[in-house]
Amino acid sequence: MSDLSTIVEADRVEVRLDAGAFPRDAVYAAAFAFMDRCYVRLDKPAPGSLGIVLRAKAAASFDGPGLAAELQEELAGQRFRQRLADDGRELVDAIAIGAPGGAAAEPSLDDLLASPDLMDDPLGIAESWEKKHASKAEGT
Repeated sequence: MSDLSTIVEADRVEVRLDAGAFPRDAVYAAAFAFMDRCYVRLDKPAPGSLGIVLRAKAAASFDGPGLAAELQEELAGQRFRQRLADDGRELVDAIAIGAPGGAAAEPSLDDLLASPDLMDDPLGIAESWEKKHASKAEGT
């Protein structure tokens, strides 16, 4: 991968990448995958770049080259997942709008407030207690 540079040391792995090559959510998701095994730090080493630093929680179990390769694979996988989600968003929205009870079935608050039926109260819910029971008190 030409948009990544990797530094492997005895107790840490650092990957620097071009911020434009990876969506920020993909970088966060890839880094999150290592939180059970490593201390994870995200930083901006230079303008237009992002960095992920993995440090060993337990020095005996730290495999720097293996973690570096796994991190690169995770970044590529998360970038691919993000691209699939972005490409499929229109299809998901179209299905949600067309589904019964979907997004098109729910009116917005502005639509409700502009509705002429807003002042109709067939059940008398908005009527005051005094007004509602005054007619009963007058009839007795």
